Amino acid sequence: MQGFILKITKSIREDVIVKVLTQGHYHTLYRFYGARHNILYTGRKIDFEIEYQGVHIPKLRNLTHLPKPYEVELDKVYVWQQFCALLDRHLHEAKQIESFYFELMEHSVTLLHRQNARRLICSMYASLLEFEGRLYREDSCFMCGALLHEFVALTRGFLFACPSCVTTPIIMQKQLMLDFYETKSLINIDDINCDRIYEVVLQGL
Repeated sequence: MQGFILKITKSIREDVIVKVLTQGHYHTLYRFYGARHNILYTGRKIDFEIEYQGVHIPKLRNLTHLPKPYEVELDKVYVWQQFCALLDRHLHEAKQIESFYFELMEHSVTLLHRQNARRLICSMYASLLEFEGRLYREDSCFMCGALLHEFVALTRGFLFACPSCVTTPIIMQKQLMLDFYETKSLINIDDINCDRIYEVVLQGL
């Protein structure tokens, strides 16, 4: 079985609890003290087996790291891990899940070594919102309902608001964002605006 590690939590002694995203499940697994933990890092893809033990948390066994080219670039590792943390918080109560989430990670990790990491994560975020039916394309502010104009405040979940409705607004051109929603590409958005969009991504899903 293969999956992506989204979260690692230290337990008693040196035991760890590992959250692993697979094709159809989000597993919570136990890795016991004395086992090799050196390949357990958030964001890594692994091959593994699950040992079920009654009412207790299943064990993570026969673990193999499936290395990816991006892992030698620490800045990309950091950005990838940030998205993994967001996805973990989004799926934290889920067990059985749609294959979309694994396939999104699987496709994106193959692009990470040759693309700008922040731009890629922004595209993943938009794809996920669209899959869940939450990608906002309305002409009105989600807070007050007023008609939106050329520039909007971009908020968590890529919701559009009036700049005056938000305390510290991240201002974006509405049409630029709508074009991005259609293409999932930031090729027409400069680095400054891309960083602004990424700030919104970090607020959560």
